[in-house]
Amino acid sequence: MKKISIIGGGIGGLTLALALQQKAIDFQLYEQANSFEALGYGLQLSPNVVRIFRKLGIQNQLATISHRCLGFELRSFDTDGILAQWKLKSDVPYYQCRRSDLHQLLFNSLEDHSNINFSQPLESYQQEDNQVVLNFKDKETITTQALIGADGVRSVIRKTIFPEYKAEYAGYAAYRVILPFKDDYKSLWGKATVWMGENHHVVAYPNGKGGQKISWLNLVLVIKDSNWQEQSWTIPADKQEIARNFTNKSALLNNILEDLVNNNEPCYKWGLFIHQPLPYWSQGRVTLLGDAAHPMLPFQAQGAAMAMEDAYILAQCIAEKEDIKTALIKYQQLRLKRTAKVQQTSKNNAQIFHATGIKAMVRDLGLGLISSVNGDLLNQKTAWIYNYDVSKN
Repeated sequence: MKKISIIGGGIGGLTLALALQQKAIDFQLYEQANSFEALGYGLQLSPNVVRIFRKLGIQNQLATISHRCLGFELRSFDTDGILAQWKLKSDVPYYQCRRSDLHQLLFNSLEDHSNINFSQPLESYQQEDNQVVLNFKDKETITTQALIGADGVRSVIRKTIFPEYKAEYAGYAAYRVILPFKDDYKSLWGKATVWMGENHHVVAYPNGKGGQKISWLNLVLVIKDSNWQEQSWTIPADKQEIARNFTNKSALLNNILEDLVNNNEPCYKWGLFIHQPLPYWSQGRVTLLGDAAHPMLPFQAQGAAMAMEDAYILAQCIAEKEDIKTALIKYQQLRLKRTAKVQQTSKNNAQIFHATGIKAMVRDLGLGLISSVNGDLLNQKTAWIYNYDVSKN
């Protein structure tokens, strides 16, 4: 029987654990934190990832913790005018939920929590002929047949495979905050709204419980910042500074910014980094998954989705291939090209969202023309992402 060790208990690691459980494959998951304390900020779960929840048998549970997104609206910072709006056309829902709620759902769906090991930071590992030896801080060594690095953007396992690997600062700083949902925000219901301006943009969408009970408004605010160099998710931000930097012509958005300043909910700032696609992920009995393999800018809202796609397909490969090394190579072959394309698309979107001068004018005119003539053309631009089905490889 195969014995798989997963390093990292984030969304990718837990999805892999759940997919392995479904296929009756033995696993142990090792998480460096003392417990799961996922932050409550928002995630967008497009149809490509919702199909995975169907395969795992938990789509109904996902619906109960989510707000359904029916379309998108792009607006101008300078005028608050609508640049483009379109409805999604898919039989599979597009959901918005809190990261912590999704994390809890995945954890609760595991049958045996004794497979989850907390306070287990991996320090190093060595590959031997038919096993991998794992060395944990202040713990005895553990042997396993395969090691999966789902340990995030600062992956110990990626650093071992690629010791010279370095990310490049993208020139953007981002803020994220979640606010209690108010009646004043009802015009944002059922969609994701993006305000775009010179060198900055804001994404706002409801998330929380399904149905008519929306608990939260999720905000991501991004601005060009040549001085920011810290790759961290939890540095407290100056709310007054945010309000000044994102002043605009939208009464609604300015109302939201005022609420952000006056609310006790914490707001964090983090630097955005460009990670070039890796030439490979798998080395012998070791492979990478999610942000450990392909960190990406947040401008396509596909980071969590790609990790979950990785997880489900990796479990399929492990189940189908008798030899674990062959399974990990097959997984890599199925995922490298797609994730690299999403990384590049996310990078390209940064230029579109933050265009200035003539480029911004051309962008706005083009979006307006497409939206007025045939808004479905904007759906076609993302069809290669959203129509993807993990079971058809």
